[in-house]
Amino acid sequence: MRLPRTLPLALALAAACGGRSRPGTSGPPVSGDVILSDELRRVQASDLWTALQHLRPNWFRRSPSLVRGQGDLLVVVDRVPQGGSDALRQIPIGAVLLARYLSPSEATGLYGQGALYGAIVVSTAPR
Repeated sequence: MRLPRTLPLALALAAACGGRSRPGTSGPPVSGDVILSDELRRVQASDLWTALQHLRPNWFRRSPSLVRGQGDLLVVVDRVPQGGSDALRQIPIGAVLLARYLSPSEATGLYGQGALYGAIVVSTAPR
């Protein structure tokens, strides 16, 4: 299945238009399922996996099957499936524009049975 080229833009717009505002700020609304580059860079981490463990540990705990070790999240970088959550260790923080968690139902709808435990979709800066 081929995804539209506009997916990164759609994710960025969804992050900017939906969700809740940060308490005490007048910045753009944020969602618990979306994290933008400015928030990632505030964490002392070199890779995306470490940053997400600090900022959104619940992304790794949403599925009871994950806790029992029976499955793993699908990681999709720039519309290309990369494998399980260990792939996040290969992504430097400086390259990430946006990361979004997809629930198991959203992820299987987009990526099929390979995303049975949810997905983290990452958009990176052009090289």
